[in-house]
Amino acid sequence: WVELLARMQSGAPMHDPRSLREHAVHGDRQATAYFIYRGERLCGVASFQVRDWPLKWQLGEFSIAHLPLRRLCLLRGGTALPEDEAAHALLFEEIVKQEQRFDAVYLEDIPIDSFLWNFVRDDPTTARLFFRYSASDSKPRVFLRLQGTFDEYMDKFSAKHRKNLKRSLRLFEEQAPGQVRSVRVTAPEEVESFLEQAVDISRKTYQWNLLGQGLRAPVLKERLLFMARQGWLRAYLLKSRDIACAFVIGFQYEDRYYLDDMGYDPVWRDYSVGKLLQLYLIRDLFEYQTPQIYDMGEYGPHKEEFGNDSYLQGNLFLLSRRGYPRFICAGHRACATATAHASAIVERFGWKKRLKNLIRAWSSTK
Repeated sequence: WVELLARMQSGAPMHDPRSLREHAVHGDRQATAYFIYRGERLCGVASFQVRDWPLKWQLGEFSIAHLPLRRLCLLRGGTALPEDEAAHALLFEEIVKQEQRFDAVYLEDIPIDSFLWNFVRDDPTTARLFFRYSASDSKPRVFLRLQGTFDEYMDKFSAKHRKNLKRSLRLFEEQAPGQVRSVRVTAPEEVESFLEQAVDISRKTYQWNLLGQGLRAPVLKERLLFMARQGWLRAYLLKSRDIACAFVIGFQYEDRYYLDDMGYDPVWRDYSVGKLLQLYLIRDLFEYQTPQIYDMGEYGPHKEEFGNDSYLQGNLFLLSRRGYPRFICAGHRACATATAHASAIVERFGWKKRLKNLIRAWSSTK
């Protein structure tokens, strides 16, 4: 299995068989893997997780309902299947036999130029077995190819941009109270202290207070300990004196570094500490156990600034043909349409950015 992932360059921590059987990674969610054989030879693997993951009916950044939805989630961006229609058709035919276990198959962060995406979109058999629903538009996935040195990487920026970044670093180091440093966390014995500081930051963010996100997983400590024992954990804290102002959680697996989560204390907003920690992190990636690729995940302006490549990815529901999954996705679509109309109105009057900043500032102080 591990050899197959390496051969197909499909590796990620969540695909590794060691993590699939680990309770610390999946908690009470059942992990499932489908194996495709050609004769006696293993030629493909698709890994899933069964999750009770509600679908939010959301107007802007406000949730108005959380509808229960049991999903069979494809793990981390795709399968390790051969680019073969028969292999993919066999996979989904097997999945549909387990239909009573879930309401929808959820394909998340799938490259839209991949064989899987095109197969699911165009295959008539899949259309007969499921109702397809795309919950959001395609978005870029940003990554950084680490080539050369950190100084050569900095040369990609314009002289003005490079000057502004260095100025931000200098101002933070001069004006922040006490010694400024970034801390790399990789060892199991470092996890508990790191997590205490990171969770304290997460509780102050708008993601925690408004969106119900942040570092909330009840098995998060066990998950990070497991990743550290495997040698995959690579997390960071940005500190001024002994005060943590921003954090990054990431994993380095084979030749890729994956950004998993990040956040900063709103008190430090004026110092752009999130951006500065990103810069410290990238410098460290160039200097210590350098991966080939830094996978930053779904698009954000702060990520685009530091990345040098991207591709489009999408999310897709394959809904069971029962009535309930179709009902809650219809409600989700109606909320998204209403949000788009409201957003267009406030954008027309120039209120959108100001209103968003007010909502996030208010939620960060709750």
